[in-house]
Amino acid sequence: MRNNRGSVAIALAAALVVLAGAPVFSDGIYAAAAAASAQDDWKKEFEDICSKTQDSMSFTPDELKSLVGRCDALKPRVEKLEETQRKVYLKRLQMCRDLLAFVLESKTGK
Repeated sequence: MRNNRGSVAIALAAALVVLAGAPVFSDGIYAAAAAASAQDDWKKEFEDICSKTQDSMSFTPDELKSLVGRCDALKPRVEKLEETQRKVYLKRLQMCRDLLAFVLESKTGK
């Protein structure tokens, strides 16, 4: 929840700076840099989720369900990337999700 609020705050600040035409930082970096930073939030989430696959057997079914849900929630954000990144990261995200779902299924029998 906190991460979403931070993203919204960054997006609003970036929009205000663009409308005002003022630099974000004293060294002349404009709102585009702040907006690019906000767009990279998806990558932090991606890395956090997919880094957990190596330990997936140690997670409880509830933790695995949460991770699968996070994969599903991240997918629309990845689909908005430019074509090359979209293809690569969607495939990798799907592989992470499939592994987590498989482990969940093997633990619950469903």
